[in-house]
Amino acid sequence: MTNLTEYYKILQRFYSLYAGEGDDELARHAADAITPLAEKGNTKAQYMLGRYYSWGYHHQCDNQKAIYWFEKAADKGSDKAAEALANLYRYDFGDDETISAQAKKDFTHKWHYRWVEILKARADKGDMATKKRIADILSWGTGVPDEVLEIVEYDDNYEGTAAELYTELAEEEKDADAWYNLGMIYYSEATEEALRKSFDCFMKAADMGFNVAYRCIGAAYFDGRGVDKDWHKAREWYQKGAEAGDVMSKLLLAQCYKSGIGGEKDYAEAMKLYRQIASRRNLYGKYNHEVSVAQYEIGNMYLNGQGVETDIRQAFDWIRLAAENGNIAAENALNNKKFRDFRR
Repeated sequence: MTNLTEYYKILQRFYSLYAGEGDDELARHAADAITPLAEKGNTKAQYMLGRYYSWGYHHQCDNQKAIYWFEKAADKGSDKAAEALANLYRYDFGDDETISAQAKKDFTHKWHYRWVEILKARADKGDMATKKRIADILSWGTGVPDEVLEIVEYDDNYEGTAAELYTELAEEEKDADAWYNLGMIYYSEATEEALRKSFDCFMKAADMGFNVAYRCIGAAYFDGRGVDKDWHKAREWYQKGAEAGDVMSKLLLAQCYKSGIGGEKDYAEAMKLYRQIASRRNLYGKYNHEVSVAQYEIGNMYLNGQGVETDIRQAFDWIRLAAENGNIAAENALNNKKFRDFRR
């Protein structure tokens, strides 16, 4: 006799596979087998049935049944069920005219907040992993689809909650990422006191080797936000960030070398850094900001003869490449009259 765990595995495999690759009959049998357990209040069985009925590539798909079982599970504290309901209303009822657009929005809102509240309740019991997850959701929308974020607005209480959670994680768990995120929250407040707190948080994260914090410290010194302006120190921190592998730090350092910010100009070093960035594999899609900026700057250096012989052909090729990678400044620069012989 198939046991409960095996039924769950059958359903998990079924709705994890692409359309046409699952076993309809086997999955239906598993769903029927766990239904009595779900009816008796088993939260996992309820959630699994919700997933089964919401999976739109088989003849048993039934959004109303999916909602019924997800609601049962969510009412018993399943964060996965509440999240699934928010996404179900937002996406799977797209063409369903029996539910108004406002109702879809309201239900999405309702279940998104219920998801957050369930996670908050778990975090309040001391689950550190959940505390980090809920802080990331409340601060940055981590793990939340963009289209859901567009209709969800967090109040000040939630923002305060995120700061409290990051503070706890930073102080009790010695979490560098939490120090950095707390610094970003303070930075966004932009008051003098908040900027000082932000700088202190970035320093704590940097002391723990969090490389993005090096860049933030450099930017604070560069702009004089939370600390006295000091371009020399800004350059030093960009150098630390670049050496630690942060690409944006490397780009900012290259700009310092090119413009003589915080020290002597060094076109050769600037070109070296720009070429290193420009040669990176584009892991985040075609329009990678750092890569396209480096390509654009290389083009400008060839155009203006900065550390290299002026070469209009090279300048055009690099700036065109930057434009193809989504750099707006490069797109505009292609209209330069010097490029008229190369434009098609």
